[in-house]
Amino acid sequence: MRDYSNRYMATCVPGLEFAAADEIREKLRNVNNMALTRGKVTFDCTLADMDANGLKCADNVYKLYRVFPVGPHKSDLAAVGESVRDIDFGMDTQPPYRVIVSASRSGRHTYSRYDAARRIENSLVSTGRYIPGGSDSHDLAIRADITGGSCSVYKQLTSSEIRFRGNAFHSVPGGIRPTIAHALVRLSRPQNGDVFYDPFCGAGTIPFERSYYKSKKIFASDYNSEVVEVARMNLKQAAVVFQADAVSMKMKDRSVNKVVTNMPWGKQVEVGDIDKLYRDFLNGLRRILAPGGIAVALTDRVESLESSCEMAGLTSSRLTVLSLHGLNPVVFMICRCEEKDKKIAAPTKVSAIF
Repeated sequence: MRDYSNRYMATCVPGLEFAAADEIREKLRNVNNMALTRGKVTFDCTLADMDANGLKCADNVYKLYRVFPVGPHKSDLAAVGESVRDIDFGMDTQPPYRVIVSASRSGRHTYSRYDAARRIENSLVSTGRYIPGGSDSHDLAIRADITGGSCSVYKQLTSSEIRFRGNAFHSVPGGIRPTIAHALVRLSRPQNGDVFYDPFCGAGTIPFERSYYKSKKIFASDYNSEVVEVARMNLKQAAVVFQADAVSMKMKDRSVNKVVTNMPWGKQVEVGDIDKLYRDFLNGLRRILAPGGIAVALTDRVESLESSCEMAGLTSSRLTVLSLHGLNPVVFMICRCEEKDKKIAAPTKVSAIF
């Protein structure tokens, strides 16, 4: 039987696999045989070099224990259960262990992923070493990925507390997961001398993720005073948080070299004239961006952003498309057009406090 002791998998939002892979290469040593598929990055890494909790772009990290063939019929699930029941998952306490099982399935099968998960859980419980657990009360989380005629069985190494940065982080409507925010931050290529700004900060998730890296200064603002107070609680001393309309940002001209933000889009937050908001915001963004500065923005209002960038004298490029809650927002990279700056009259200055 093949040894899978050094094989791992990190899951992420589909569309951000390359960001997760980049972080794995940077933060872990001796990474080999990396493969990217939809929402997954698989790789080899020695146990001594593995740090699941250090991977901030990953929703979850798993260790592979076994791969075996599986048939297409529901009756074939009995063999799946038998193939899993004798796996030693390396538990360091005494049984019984509270277990939960999830499964994914792709290909032509006469059973669902729920059927597969239920069969594996029942098989483990039948050994007497395991008892059914719950999402918030388990010792062991197992994942089975069935692809065509093959089943891969993983043990989850990370917990929801790591994924959501602990229960102390407060959320607000329209926010994004910390793992997505971290990937957006990494796409801006953080540098020690960055003056960083999120003008649609919400609960402060993006600035919080930026605080994992050194910077010169981190700023965050939102137009909603109640949301700003939530961001202040979350960020504490990690950033300067203030109330401001994203149209009239209280930042000095050409003072910011990195902007990362989750713009209003979809049905996250009610906005009146969103096209006008985009035009006015991007005009303000051109004003505050330093020469060579960039912005990374997430939105599904693709045409509005691209046309507004053109009118503002900014260039925009699509980095990737995400699959998120049934929607497909786009991650944009936005830069100043220095040649256009010479031809476009400077906008009326707003009162700057920073």
